[in-house]
Amino acid sequence: MLRIIFLSAAVLQLVAFHPAYSEETAGSTLQGKVASESDPRQLVSMPEQARQLMRRDMLDHLSVLNEIVAYLADNNLDAVAEVAEIRMGKSSMGKHRATGMGPGKFMPPAMRNLGWGMHESASELSRLAKEGDLKGVFAALQKVTASCVACHYSYRTR
Repeated sequence: MLRIIFLSAAVLQLVAFHPAYSEETAGSTLQGKVASESDPRQLVSMPEQARQLMRRDMLDHLSVLNEIVAYLADNNLDAVAEVAEIRMGKSSMGKHRATGMGPGKFMPPAMRNLGWGMHESASELSRLAKEGDLKGVFAALQKVTASCVACHYSYRTR
C-alpha cells in the first residue's frame, strides 16, 4: 500500500510541478521570453495542431497512470492490463497519422525514441499484469514513468 501511495505522489508531483505542457508557461510575452531563456530543455517546434494533439495525448496518459494506480490498489490486474495497452501501449500509437499532424513526425529522433520506449513499457506492463506478475508490473510502471520524466525534462514545445 505504501508503494502505491508513493507512486501516486510521484506521478502527481511530476505533472503538477513540471511546466512542459502547462498553460501558465504561455503567460505574458515577457514571462514566456524569460522562461525560454532560462529553460535548458530543447525546444521542439511543431504545428499548433500537432502540439495540441500531443498535449491531449499527454493528458490522457496522465489519466491512465492514475487509473493504473487505482486498479493496482484494488488488485485488479485485468483492468491494469486493458487500460495500459489500449490507451498507452503500442496499440495506441499512430492514431493521428491519417491527419498528417501526428506529433511523432515533428519530434527529433531521440524524443521519438523516448515516446516509443514509453509505449513499449506500457505494453510490457500490460503483458505482465495479464500474467499476474505484480512485481514485474511495478517495474514496468517505473519504466513508463521514467520515459515521461526523461522526455519532460529534455524537451518542450514552447
